[in-house]
Amino acid sequence: MRITWLLRIAFSLLFTTAFIGCSPEDGADGLNGTNGIDGIDGSNGYNGLIKTLVEQPGDNCSNGGFSLQSGLDSNANGTLDANEVTSTEYLCNGDNADITYKSYVALLSQSGTENPSSVVLENTLDLGINWIRESQGKYVGTLDKDITIGKTVIFYTTPTTHTGVRGEIISDNQVRIELQNGTNAFMDNFTNLSFELRQYE
Repeated sequence: MRITWLLRIAFSLLFTTAFIGCSPEDGADGLNGTNGIDGIDGSNGYNGLIKTLVEQPGDNCSNGGFSLQSGLDSNANGTLDANEVTSTEYLCNGDNADITYKSYVALLSQSGTENPSSVVLENTLDLGINWIRESQGKYVGTLDKDITIGKTVIFYTTPTTHTGVRGEIISDNQVRIELQNGTNAFMDNFTNLSFELRQYE
């Protein structure tokens, strides 16, 4: 009799425990654990650079043209050094035997806040260009005669002291060049930048 009574109490406790354990109410959240230790910062990536150079007539371009060198600035000096060049592509002039044009070719140099100076190498266009420094790394050349925009192209090279050059014809008597040493970092002081206006007939 006593055993039956004890079994009833045990079953009653077991039922109550199971009922409480299956309660639909959530218990209180536990405390947040301690934050882990931050990982070590990774190394900064390298900037990719492109350099444009005049390619003289030869094995790479029979009629001359331009070489486009690219690579990573592994020493972070803002210049694509010879040992950093990983790819070279050539933009060659076509066979121009049947295409006639006149050109203005000059070497431009600039220092400090002075206006660029030029040494004219060829001038079958018979024009003059007066260069003015607009601001750091930005220069406008005013022509003393009009050109035909739709038949004229502009060529230029990147000095070894800079990472890039942009050039454009902005009107029938004005051109602009901008020199950079880094992304949107315009910079003065360059020597012997090759500049050409070529007007096809």
